[in-house]
Amino acid sequence: MSAEQRDLVPDEKTLNAIFQCVDVEPKVISSTFETCTFSIHTQTPLLPGHPTDLLVRLETSGHHLHQVAALQSLARVQLPDLVPLVVSHGTTKMGGGMEVDYMVSEYVTGTTTLEAVWDTLGSIDQERLMDLVVRAVKRLQTRVRNIQEVGTQPDNAKVGGPKLGYFQDMEQFLDGKLQSSDSDPFHCRLLNVDGGILLESDFQDIGQVELTRADLDELKHHTVFCHNDLEPRNILVRPSTNSKGLSYDLAAIVDWEMAGFYPFAFEYGLKDNILGSSNLLFSWYSLFKERTAHLLPPNECHTKLVRALWVIDQSQKRDKTRNVGVRFQQMWIERLELQRSSHIRQGWVRKDGAETPVIFTKEDQEKLELEVLKELGYY
Repeated sequence: MSAEQRDLVPDEKTLNAIFQCVDVEPKVISSTFETCTFSIHTQTPLLPGHPTDLLVRLETSGHHLHQVAALQSLARVQLPDLVPLVVSHGTTKMGGGMEVDYMVSEYVTGTTTLEAVWDTLGSIDQERLMDLVVRAVKRLQTRVRNIQEVGTQPDNAKVGGPKLGYFQDMEQFLDGKLQSSDSDPFHCRLLNVDGGILLESDFQDIGQVELTRADLDELKHHTVFCHNDLEPRNILVRPSTNSKGLSYDLAAIVDWEMAGFYPFAFEYGLKDNILGSSNLLFSWYSLFKERTAHLLPPNECHTKLVRALWVIDQSQKRDKTRNVGVRFQQMWIERLELQRSSHIRQGWVRKDGAETPVIFTKEDQEKLELEVLKELGYY
């Protein structure tokens, strides 16, 4: 059987269970062995009172899609103009008997991803859209910090989300973050020290970071509702015209799978670790860091958390010398002439005298991917 045949795709039984009919034509957007995303567009609503354009996510059961639906609905309370409506969610069985979770939400029509147009925008339009995103982040953070609203997590959970799990405190959360890696060994240890913790890398140049009991308690106190994947690929914009020509309006924020309740330093620090991997737009990264810096509380414990995420990430990547993604990220950072700022919160900055353009096109990406494959002997 081919890989394509084994990919998860909707069958008649699944469509009938979700929509009480099979006379629909799903348009598959993406599919793997465990997940499938497809859209459905009809003249009349399949589900009474709901949109005619729908987006459906299927996952093999056990991936907590119902919690993602709850988080997206929670986000919509704060951002009704930007978060697509969750129409329904549940669990059903496919024709072969496999159990799958599903989530049906509004499909936002007439839009494109911000990723597709970001580099075509002038600085004024980039800043305008960024300010709208930052305003949305602020509105999310005003949400009452009650993690129990999501549904099935433990009653004593204070930190976390469906992607990483739910934890009683920051010690358990950082240990969970460490354990979630596919690295073996982890090359990083979490040690108990005088009521606090010491996160220590196996590699001396990466170093260590210590969080005291007071640090950990304050971080837990500053838990807020975070999206955790606010990258241009998850932001939809709608084209419009004005006296100055073509412009774009913020239309939607999608993909809430990594959302949850965390200190904002977690969302802020993740940006450093995925630059050159999940995000190849340095100008977006640097502008986001600049415009959200004021949302990061000034206390040192938040800087320590950013540093802790860096120690975990770098320790786990260090011996992945044959990993295409890790090597691509390293070479991308080299190409753009970036370096870590001495100010931990600032993250990645351009080297003094850097001359390489910050725009990295799709063609540049394809060339670098091929170069990496050749270097590693995979091509």
